[in-house]
Amino acid sequence: MKLAYEEKLEIYRLWKEEGWGEKRIAKRFSIGHSNAGYIFRLIDKHGPEIVKHDKNKYYSLAFKEAAVKRALLGKESILSVSIELGLPTAGLLHAWIKSYRENGYTVVERKRGRHGKEETEDNRGVRSRTESLEGREPEAYHRERILKKIRCLGYGKREVRKEEIAAVISELRQELNYSLRFILETIKDNKELPAISRSDYYYVMSKKDKDLKNDSLMNRIIDIYVCFYQNR
Repeated sequence: MKLAYEEKLEIYRLWKEEGWGEKRIAKRFSIGHSNAGYIFRLIDKHGPEIVKHDKNKYYSLAFKEAAVKRALLGKESILSVSIELGLPTAGLLHAWIKSYRENGYTVVERKRGRHGKEETEDNRGVRSRTESLEGREPEAYHRERILKKIRCLGYGKREVRKEEIAAVISELRQELNYSLRFILETIKDNKELPAISRSDYYYVMSKKDKDLKNDSLMNRIIDIYVCFYQNR
């Protein structure tokens, strides 16, 4: 549901002046909790003009690439980067990141108009950067991506469980389309990182698959339990 400018200002007023929380605001305006929180944080950071609709808002390739790299390579969250840059929604940065990965870790500008524009110098630059990724560069980037995700597991924890490491490795296999061997060797080469053996990985994943078979039954039991106590 798209909100009018006045509705966004009212959301901010209710939060700032009346002390309403995200859940109450979300229910009042029929939006998600995260959307409500994003709106009043965005206005609080940049002022009310930031939430005015601007259908012709243009973001350059350099701007998008800088935003994507802050979220992927830096220690900033997608939410914090989106608010800092004044993006209308955090979903916009999510879309840029998805496109960035799908296009060989390159920012690609969408064609506009009925038939699209002719290739510009920026687009030609993007194509040349994509071609330059062939060879060593993608592998180096992927190694950096693997190390970053595994390193994040250790923040604020004394010991990382094998289940956590296995889950991240599975995500990386799908995201980067690299072999398990490549990922495990990359992790193993960095002694300070939490590691897992190939046999332990397969054991954890096979155990997880068995547990998933009971998910529907367990969810049904939980629903019955909650319903029973709500109607007492």
